Amino acid sequence: MTITPCDAPDAASPPVCVEALILRHEPIRGLAYRRLMRGLGTNISPDRTARLLARLHDGDERHLVHSTSWRAAGDGRIVLTYLVHPDPDQESPATPLPNPPVIARSPSPGTPSPPGLAIGHVASHAVRHLVFLGRTDPVVAAHLAAWPGTRRALEGMPGMAAGELPRC
Repeated sequence: MTITPCDAPDAASPPVCVEALILRHEPIRGLAYRRLMRGLGTNISPDRTARLLARLHDGDERHLVHSTSWRAAGDGRIVLTYLVHPDPDQESPATPLPNPPVIARSPSPGTPSPPGLAIGHVASHAVRHLVFLGRTDPVVAAHLAAWPGTRRALEGMPGMAAGELPRC
């Protein structure tokens, strides 16, 4: 699935969209995610918008909410991507994370945005970011320790920046 622009009711909608990738671990299928998006409103932070998309209360510290990337959408908007874990709505349909995770790369050093970027690329990047943080950030490591299924699913994944990954 190719990434589509943020749904907007009219041309006056916000130029920044927040995308929340809500991650879960399913014992049979492995890692899966839901994708939720909305325009960034005035007087609201992107962090809070990501929490609202996931339906998390302001004081909820049981969930990890972390900004993982940004990109320019084809319609000129900027999309801020957040990873949220665990999924507070396990009953909603989710998309399995590509296995192995797909990596988007640009063909040239002067063109940083890879052609054909799809949501699977963005989700894989967000999960690699989570793996990296789980190895380097004690707060994230403590969060993942409370979710052994997710932690085990992440163990074999590379936790490095895309430029450090070997060519596939």
